[in-house]
Amino acid sequence: MSNEKPVSEEMTREQKLNKMRKDYCAVETLWLFMCIVSLLGTFVYLFFVYKMGLFSGSPLKIIFIVVLLLLVMFCIYLLPVILKKNKKYKMYSTEYKKAYIKPLLEETFGEGAYSPEEKVSIKEITEFSLLKKAKSALANDCVSGVYAGVPFLRYDLTLRYDKKGATADCVLIASEIKTHLREELQIVHNQFKIGGSDYEQPEGYCKVLSGNDSFDKKFSVYAKDQDEGEKFARKTEHNKLEKLAKKAPIAVFFDKKKVYLVIKRDKDVMEAPVYRPVKQERCIKEASEEVEIIKTWISLLKDCV
Repeated sequence: MSNEKPVSEEMTREQKLNKMRKDYCAVETLWLFMCIVSLLGTFVYLFFVYKMGLFSGSPLKIIFIVVLLLLVMFCIYLLPVILKKNKKYKMYSTEYKKAYIKPLLEETFGEGAYSPEEKVSIKEITEFSLLKKAKSALANDCVSGVYAGVPFLRYDLTLRYDKKGATADCVLIASEIKTHLREELQIVHNQFKIGGSDYEQPEGYCKVLSGNDSFDKKFSVYAKDQDEGEKFARKTEHNKLEKLAKKAPIAVFFDKKKVYLVIKRDKDVMEAPVYRPVKQERCIKEASEEVEIIKTWISLLKDCV
């Protein structure tokens, strides 16, 4: 009997989360349907008005156009609020993270290590990192703790670059570790793009080679001190860095007392799935992969500094 109870509980948890997911999807489907119908209705009406001469010379023509445009605006901006679309997703996402992500992260890094959201200072992020052009940042899925004696802070970042809404998603891991470097140094994957453009060689830095042809084809090493940069680049764990960058481009910023790892991503992998069912095995696997990234990175970091 003791073996059956956890299975039953897990089935209930999956069913509860999938019900919440379906409720959200139903609301989203209704919202999209209403938006499409209102837009199609507007275009069809405009076609008959201007191509077929409907209501020619009548004030009804303008009245109907205004009503239809108001309907479109209502569907796009106000209907989600009335349907509580965002609230339903937030409730579902919170329960998902409470069930699968929080327990695993806190089991590995200690009680209180995980928080769903955290305020971050854009000044602090851009002062020492590779994200200098960002105007604002929103952090979520924050993990703080100590691994192998190294304090770290990890979070998903959504960066905003201009008033038009251009954003970029990435993972940032800040590790407090003495590097013994006199000057700052950066290692950037050649496919690393942030803010919609290729990463450029920073002003005041020179590009150095590691002596490993395979590594130098994939990464650029920028240093303020050329001799120090070359020595550091040669002793870096090239294979481990290449392995870490297999799934997504990375960039690393080395300061005297802190190191920033930035992983460029197109989506937040810790978010609850919307268009596929919640499966315990897959959820735990995805959360475990994030744990392994932290552990792998800090182990690599201790070897190279």
